[in-house]
Amino acid sequence: MSADGEERRLDEKGRITIPRRIRDRLNLEPGERVRIDVQDGTVIVRPRVSRSAFTESMRGCLTEDSKADDAPSIDPTDLKADWTSDLPDA
Repeated sequence: MSADGEERRLDEKGRITIPRRIRDRLNLEPGERVRIDVQDGTVIVRPRVSRSAFTESMRGCLTEDSKADDAPSIDPTDLKADWTSDLPDA
């Protein structure tokens, strides 16, 4: 266990509570979605980043100057359709 770790007990339904100090470090609020994975026998819990937060954090990172010469061109409408294809229809 790391210095930041805490032991928790699974309840009868297999649930655990994420300690408050860890929720605070990850800025997790009640009802928020997280992603749970297993990597090399370790359970990994990650905050789920919304598409809008991701888009905003990436704003200005890609420019004509930083784009690779061999990068394919894609119509923004096609990119949006591909990126949102997993969302329910509005």
